[in-house]
Amino acid sequence: MFTEILRADLNDPSLGGVGGISLVYLTLCFIVSYSLSKKFTSKERGTIVFNSTFFNSIFLPFPLIYAFYGDLSIAILFSLPVMIIHNTLGIFMASYWGHGKVERKVLVSAITFPPMLAFLIGVIARPIFASFVSTQFFEWLHDLGLLTVYLSLINVGLSIPLSRESLLVFRNRVTGFITLNRFLISPIIALILMAILEPAEISRNTILIMSFMPPAFTNLVMSSRFGLDTSATSQSIFLPSLISVGIIFALKFFAFI
Repeated sequence: MFTEILRADLNDPSLGGVGGISLVYLTLCFIVSYSLSKKFTSKERGTIVFNSTFFNSIFLPFPLIYAFYGDLSIAILFSLPVMIIHNTLGIFMASYWGHGKVERKVLVSAITFPPMLAFLIGVIARPIFASFVSTQFFEWLHDLGLLTVYLSLINVGLSIPLSRESLLVFRNRVTGFITLNRFLISPIIALILMAILEPAEISRNTILIMSFMPPAFTNLVMSSRFGLDTSATSQSIFLPSLISVGIIFALKFFAFI
């Protein structure tokens, strides 16, 4: 996050609207999932909306996007609004539908999420370390950062809560609804936005990859802490994570992204 934002060309017109598209996309995911889950109980509805809105925006898509395009600039600008809202308003949402309160320690821990801090430090450091980007040491630091991107994919695999119930995606109607939102409704929302706004090709491809991502892994921690449906959240992460990777590689194979 730090090295990518240091070297990113933020004056590139194709990047200017990515953050805005991210906010609109996130808002639409919330509105649609909230509207379609009216018949569920409050706890079930909260679980559906929370997991349908906040997706894995860093650790799963970043290695795939970098492997395909060798550039994470757009991915970072798209994921940053998601990350900030997830770790602030998202906590209030989870607490509202769960325990009805917000623990200060949890909020502080979420706001100090390392990737977000690295991004902010990179923004502040840009005018100071402009010449640093052209040095060999920066290239070594950048390569080290890319190594951590790929290692994060291994961390994702190790962190997935594997259990017998984790595989039973559609035996739980809440999990099935979350999966439907993430793999069908979410990409449709993204395609509509791209048809209207007509972003550059790499922006379109990056956003489409993001739209197929499963719920974030931190959702499981938040669901457990605030009393949402932990079982449904777990189920909506494990198998859908594998499915999402398969979908992305299929789209790449058939040259759709």
